[in-house]
Amino acid sequence: MREERLLKNITDQIKEAQIKLGYVRETVRLYYPLSSLKAILQSEVTGLAQMKTQLEHNEVFQHSPLGPIRMEIHGDRMELSISPEGCAYVHGQVDASPFLRDIIELFATHHACSIAQVQEVFARYSTSYVCQQMEPGMDFDYVLYFTESGVDEYYYCVRMEMGHTIYHRFMKEDFELL
Repeated sequence: MREERLLKNITDQIKEAQIKLGYVRETVRLYYPLSSLKAILQSEVTGLAQMKTQLEHNEVFQHSPLGPIRMEIHGDRMELSISPEGCAYVHGQVDASPFLRDIIELFATHHACSIAQVQEVFARYSTSYVCQQMEPGMDFDYVLYFTESGVDEYYYCVRMEMGHTIYHRFMKEDFELL
């Protein structure tokens, strides 16, 4: 399994929320469907109970800088609870990428930004990115992502609706499951 990749995803999600909403010393709960956990970890487990058991007994996962992560199964998802101390670690020790700060700033200050404005932010960091219009009927209008490693590994799915532009950020594996 690739526990480090899951830990990075957890850390990245916490950091993104802290940039958007500000830092508050609190427990953060993230919810993952089994399909996402299997994709991130490259695991062949067949159920959430089996996944929970594997993660609970994994040294890398349990002795991370985030501290112990509590796990609970809720229906078809697993809740991962990161303690206030783990969130404080992310706040104080994990730097946000300039790209992430800029893309969040764009969406925060331009509620109806255009796809050209989103592309401008991507182009500031690399000309090696893809902007693809999604098929009609999909949940999003566009997907943008960098093709070279090192800038940002996430796929940004953008939707324009009711006078607002929103984005959702997915790992490549989760995007492919859409």
